[in-house]
Amino acid sequence: MYVTVVGGGNSTPIFAALAADAGHTVAILTRRPKDWDANDIGFVNDDLGYCDGKTEFRTKIALVTADPAECIPQSDMIFIAGLPIHHNPEVLRKIKPHMDMTKHVYVGSICAYGGFNWVAAEALGEGAYSLFGTQLIPWCCGTKEYGRTGAIFGAKRLLRIATEGGEDKDGVVPLLAKILKMPFLTHTDFIASTLWPNNPSLHPPILYGLFKDWDGKTPYDPATLPTLIYADLRTDSAKTLVAEDLELCAIAKKLSEMYPNNRHLKSNFSMHHCVNENYLEQITCKWDAVSSIITNKAFSKHKIPYTQVEGGVVPTLQHKFFETDLPFGLCTFVDIARMIGVETPTIDAMICWNQKLIGKEYMTATGLIDGRDAGECVLPSKLGLTATTLEYGFRGGTPAEIS
Repeated sequence: MYVTVVGGGNSTPIFAALAADAGHTVAILTRRPKDWDANDIGFVNDDLGYCDGKTEFRTKIALVTADPAECIPQSDMIFIAGLPIHHNPEVLRKIKPHMDMTKHVYVGSICAYGGFNWVAAEALGEGAYSLFGTQLIPWCCGTKEYGRTGAIFGAKRLLRIATEGGEDKDGVVPLLAKILKMPFLTHTDFIASTLWPNNPSLHPPILYGLFKDWDGKTPYDPATLPTLIYADLRTDSAKTLVAEDLELCAIAKKLSEMYPNNRHLKSNFSMHHCVNENYLEQITCKWDAVSSIITNKAFSKHKIPYTQVEGGVVPTLQHKFFETDLPFGLCTFVDIARMIGVETPTIDAMICWNQKLIGKEYMTATGLIDGRDAGECVLPSKLGLTATTLEYGFRGGTPAEIS
């Protein structure tokens, strides 16, 4: 296949190198092509349980470009793999004019949460393409050298691939299994992936527990703050994380009752179960969700972003932790919850806190996501979906029977 990897973030050199090694022609579409070396792309691997324990992986690819006309028309797979997901709508709209809508193309995202199928169908319109996404990022990863070398801290031991209808009718799962070197890939659908424990289930509650009383201006003494977002988890963060987890499980349970034929909604959505099935032996204390997060080797290097100011430091608000997980996570959860009659007091509190810090108005006193900036959010109700059409959205077949 001709595979175009869109974006220049942590996962880009990893997926690009793996796709090239699997025998595909690979292009990277990025705003900064001059900072990349197509002749030397790869990653270092800290996870001895992945890639047969190989510690470094290097290869070359066909093209790095900022012009979609150079790679999108011939692409068989377009994989958005190095961008915060709040950029997906704009990127998909820029890609659309260069796609042949009569040709079957796999269009996917490194993370399928945030209603990727709804966002992509709205941006791309009608076409012969099929949509997919990894339910979670395949690896906890970082960047060692921008434009050249990624870093894998820990790979998943189980990974679901979301497809339209949830049964992979177009055969993308075996292709990804070979690329990712993960023969155990299995199936899910997009509604399950949108609610599955992911970034919005982790970052907002941890940061809320730390900074819920912050006035948005007064600097902190850095010595009083944690450095690592997961490994340094503190009590208030843990309590909020557990409370949000219960609310998300309640949403999933209600949807599973409404869609009795959807096997993916019958999975165990709890954070404790999910993080352990994904990382297995990489977790050293599996007592509960909190201990599993703190002792997960794959999570151990991720930091909280701070900005140095006069008198100390403040949380970095211009970051995906504050700008993506709110409109593409928490607000999406609440919109679904309101549609099906599930209460979400913890998520509501986090939305009100977060939106104030970044100067947005998503939720209002009505308890709905109907503020002046609500148009920035992924809201199935505003996309024309209802409780009976959430499962598939605009494409992919007839929704399961509603009981």
